[in-house]
Amino acid sequence: MTQIFCPKNWLRRFRHNDDGAATVEFVILFPLVLAMMLGAIDLGITMARQVMLDRAVDITVRDVRLGTIGTNGSDRMSDLICANSMMLPNCIDNITVEMMPVNTSDFSGLDGPFPCIDDQQAITPAVTFNPGAGGGVQELMLLRICVVAEPFLRVTGLFSGLDINPDGQLVLTSRSAFVNEPR
Repeated sequence: MTQIFCPKNWLRRFRHNDDGAATVEFVILFPLVLAMMLGAIDLGITMARQVMLDRAVDITVRDVRLGTIGTNGSDRMSDLICANSMMLPNCIDNITVEMMPVNTSDFSGLDGPFPCIDDQQAITPAVTFNPGAGGGVQELMLLRICVVAEPFLRVTGLFSGLDINPDGQLVLTSRSAFVNEPR
């Protein structure tokens, strides 16, 4: 006896069939769990880079305060910061160092735009590097550093509030201040 195809019976059997139910859940949830796991790894590496940059800036500021870097040492400071930060690939080409005195009567100059390298336009910003310009008086010096780095994975921007430039690179910044004492 031949069976005649009946859509009603076929739909009823299909609706009650639970074969592959776990596979459907896996296919839906696995990409989300994998993205969260990779995002956590990427964010951890990015935070380690930020901590290493801050540590390198602290070590370099200590050298500046001890007087081992001269008044025209912007390149030397970049070299020292990059040498002390282990996790920043291609640091020398992607770092900007700015040092400027802060007017302590009104604290002007602290709210300016942060200078960073722009790879899209091949722009390296002009920065101030002028320690000891006060001529024998104590100065509060502000040191600002910006490093543009490639993310370890490209999912960091999805899970964090980090600055990412139009090229998809992370913008890591660090600030430090110290008193420049007369010699």
